[in-house]
Amino acid sequence: MDEVSMIEVIMQSGSLAGFAGYLVFQTKQLQKRFDELNKKSENREDMLRGRYDKVISDLQDEKQALLQTTSNSLLLLDKKVDQVITDVSSLKDIVQELKMKDIARDIK
Repeated sequence: MDEVSMIEVIMQSGSLAGFAGYLVFQTKQLQKRFDELNKKSENREDMLRGRYDKVISDLQDEKQALLQTTSNSLLLLDKKVDQVITDVSSLKDIVQELKMKDIARDIK
């Protein structure tokens, strides 16, 4: 049906046909608005999801860097403790030797 025949049908059908036409028009307009709002909502959701994913990724990277730093610090500390143990052992040997020399000197 073309537009002229539609208008003719509406005019002949009375006020209810006009109201029905108005409802159809309004429904189409509301559907367009709903579709636009839905698209905006999806865009906003995608943007928020992207920001959320970025924050999680940044936190995971920060956690990994902190874990690596802590691991490196513990390894360094372990090496230093081993060095201190070695140095104390050497000092113990030297003190033992000095005691032996002192005892030997006192015996002579």
